[in-house]
Amino acid sequence: MWEPDLPRAKSAFEKETRVPLRAGHYIEPTLFKGFYAVRTGQAGGPSAYFREDMGWLGNIKSPGWVIQSPAEDNPAYKHTWLRQQLAQIPLEQLVLVKRSTPPVAVIWSAPDCPYCRKLEKTLEQENASVYVVPVGVAENGFRQAARVYCADDPSQAWRKVMQGSEINGRAKTSCQYPRDMLNDIGFFLGMGRMATPIVVFADGSTVIGWNDQNAWMLLRKKISEQIFFND
Repeated sequence: MWEPDLPRAKSAFEKETRVPLRAGHYIEPTLFKGFYAVRTGQAGGPSAYFREDMGWLGNIKSPGWVIQSPAEDNPAYKHTWLRQQLAQIPLEQLVLVKRSTPPVAVIWSAPDCPYCRKLEKTLEQENASVYVVPVGVAENGFRQAARVYCADDPSQAWRKVMQGSEINGRAKTSCQYPRDMLNDIGFFLGMGRMATPIVVFADGSTVIGWNDQNAWMLLRKKISEQIFFND
């Protein structure tokens, strides 16, 4: 947890962009310490991001992100940064799909993504447990993801929907699908590249997409080395 200062963040954002915040837009803190999101006010609308010191900007002046510090803009630092952000994700708010192993990865995945379905087949074959961040590529995918997230048994619901089956059972009446939060996770884990699936292992190593044998071999390597999250 961190203590955001929204008035200060808004002032810094407007000073950096040299324009007032657009009507209907608003700023709110993300899960990630020191980072804010600019929301459009529309459900499912794209977000922009900035760090409170304005030394890091995402989707503001151009797609992706810009780091003003050369010391931070290198592969070694980015790997460290990713591990720091991964540690801040509330795993208990994700969908834990349990198989025979402890959780080996966090995956940002969508029911309407063909590469995500390939990944799911691999996970089933390897009996690998994972934390799922359920999102969509299109609106129908988001609707399915929301049904999974709010199902009585989200793990079973995820496995069913990824196999093309209907989700049985009732939804939790008090559940609200946190679409913005889940999209934020994808932006940060993908380091600006929001292409499903994004797979991040417990040691911070990452695979974006799942269409080659190397990704499968990496999964097996992490399992054999017992690099797991604590479930």
